[in-house]
Amino acid sequence: MQKKIFLNLFYVLLIGITISGLLSYSTIESTYNKGVEDKLVSNAYLTAEIISERLDVHGFDNINDYVKKIRTSDEMRITLINADGTVLADTYEDISIMGNHKERPEVKKAMAGVGSLEKRYSNTIKANYLYYALPVKISIEDKVIVRLSMPLRDIELIKKNYLSNLLIGFGLGLAIALTIGYNVAKRITKPLSQITQISEEIAKGKFDLKLKVIGKDEITKLAGTINNMSEQLQYYINGLNCRNKEIEAILSSVINGIIAIDNYQRILFINKYAKKILDIEEELEGRHLMYMLRNHQINEHLKNTIENKKFNEIEITLNYPEEKNIILYTNPIMEHNGLNSIGIILTLQDVTRIRKLERIKSEFVANVSHELKTPLTSIKGFIETLKEGAMKDEKTALRFLNIIDHEADRLTSLISDILVLSELENRKEKNTMDRFDINTAIEEVILILNSQSEKKNIKIQKFIPENIGFLYGAKDKFKQMMINLIDNSIKYSHEYSKVMIEAYIEDDYKVISIQDFGIGISQESIPRIFERFYRVDKARSRVGYGGTGLGLSIVKHIAISFGAEISVDSQVGKGTLFKIKFPLVKEES
Repeated sequence: MQKKIFLNLFYVLLIGITISGLLSYSTIESTYNKGVEDKLVSNAYLTAEIISERLDVHGFDNINDYVKKIRTSDEMRITLINADGTVLADTYEDISIMGNHKERPEVKKAMAGVGSLEKRYSNTIKANYLYYALPVKISIEDKVIVRLSMPLRDIELIKKNYLSNLLIGFGLGLAIALTIGYNVAKRITKPLSQITQISEEIAKGKFDLKLKVIGKDEITKLAGTINNMSEQLQYYINGLNCRNKEIEAILSSVINGIIAIDNYQRILFINKYAKKILDIEEELEGRHLMYMLRNHQINEHLKNTIENKKFNEIEITLNYPEEKNIILYTNPIMEHNGLNSIGIILTLQDVTRIRKLERIKSEFVANVSHELKTPLTSIKGFIETLKEGAMKDEKTALRFLNIIDHEADRLTSLISDILVLSELENRKEKNTMDRFDINTAIEEVILILNSQSEKKNIKIQKFIPENIGFLYGAKDKFKQMMINLIDNSIKYSHEYSKVMIEAYIEDDYKVISIQDFGIGISQESIPRIFERFYRVDKARSRVGYGGTGLGLSIVKHIAISFGAEISVDSQVGKGTLFKIKFPLVKEES
């Protein structure tokens, strides 16, 4: 700071003294030049009058000698020039060796009838000269040019002496002024240096530092102002920090992804949910949006938003790192005047699950329609056959009625399973939180299925310790899940086989397993067995009646409602094992 003030003072003094010197030098030069010019012009008119009288009386006889006699001073040179530029007389030079002066500037103007003052270097005298020429009429048609000139050596010598004195004064004045300026700058910059140091600390956030305020000068007032500014800054920054935290918390809590970019598509802000949707963990502020959204469709959409300054909506598919359906809303960020856009706010809504549910719903409707159509077609066909005459054959009619009854049972079972599945997926009903004993609930299920197992001579074996404890949830849903699993095990087991039901505690889970030793499930079918209306294979469909295809889907939804995990292990021809793992509640863990 001290150096800067000193240098600025030096530059100001240098410029000021230089301008003053140049002005005074210019004034002196102009004053001397004006005096010489006036003297030259007045002598020129006087000389012209004398020569005019001489020419009127004696003509051009001995004019050269006459001109030399009327010279007013040694420095003043007189030249008489004819209208054709020929030198008729000159006080210094031999006119016989002097060239034609017709093209001299002052002579040309004088021949035109105008007195002319010129300054130039004389090749004849080898010195800078000041010339003044004026026309003199000697008759109506003829005229001569009288030219007076004088060297500028005296003026140049005076100017050199003045310039020399000016430079000496300039140097002395500058040296004295700089000495004083240095001391003044040092005295000024010392408190300013302290103010700067404290200001830097305040800029780093140390608002508790204060400057000493002593005196009443401007620097003291500045110190007091900085102290006040520090207090105000602390107040406003604390307020801004609180506000920013509130805004960040709000934007981070929004379930949609939010990205703010400038007009060059550099990221200004991105919330956590946007990073989650895009599967990004690194910091992206300041980077280009296309770094993370390599999508030509998005780029064109953003350009359109910037150009039109309007809200836009588009659904896109992101293929990296995984396929996702995203609805992208873009809206320009306008300045307060509402005219200029400073960026774009992007809102990302992940609709992958919604689109998947829509596809599942569509497939579900198609499957339900197909499943309902099959028994209905069969029932309608047999009824028409009966109406056409089969009723007369009692044995045939009874067989057809049994088939119709069986298909009606299938429809009833299918509709019942659809309603159960719909209820589970809807989740609008209040979840009941019964506390029920596992052993008792499974025993009730076995009693329900005993008659079915006895028809195939299948033995149901239960290995459940008495102290296995309780589960919390809807007991009827739990029993439904167990009925579906045990019923499947019975249905797809061979006669004189067995179904094993076990319950035990493993790590932090209560595990219930249902194992049969029937026809089993192929490995390629296992990942899909919980899908609605999925049939494993033709072999399983031919055993008894094929079922609705919704039983295991219902099992999966019930398991999810209990927070449980279900797994399958199966081999074709050897049987199937289902395991359901229920997390232990706190009072049991």
